[in-house]
Amino acid sequence: MDYNLDNAVSYHYGKFPPEHINYEIFIEELIKATETLAQFDQMIKNLHNSELLLAPLRNQEAVLSSRIEGTISTIDEILQYEADHDSGLSENARADVIETILYQRALKNAQEALEDGYQFSLNFIKQMH
Repeated sequence: MDYNLDNAVSYHYGKFPPEHINYEIFIEELIKATETLAQFDQMIKNLHNSELLLAPLRNQEAVLSSRIEGTISTIDEILQYEADHDSGLSENARADVIETILYQRALKNAQEALEDGYQFSLNFIKQMH
């Protein structure tokens, strides 16, 4: 198989993140994002069960991120699978649905690990992956 790499992205390995960043050009956006995250964090802390808000977001993230890799499933399929198979993986489900469920479980496990005090690091990211 012959690939044409003439228009491929040229990455700068070992040069990320940049040494000098001019934060002045996007400081207002950073402040707004920080304020919004603080409001979101406070809202979650005030919920009796934060999973009511986080589970649908985690499902949506799993579906969308899996789609980037060519795994096609829908939120409806994920919810149906969870309703039918709450104790484990099923051999009868589509492979794409199972792949998305595993991605969702990895996200949940990572969230729980961070809540338990696990340090966010390159090794942690590799373990999640």
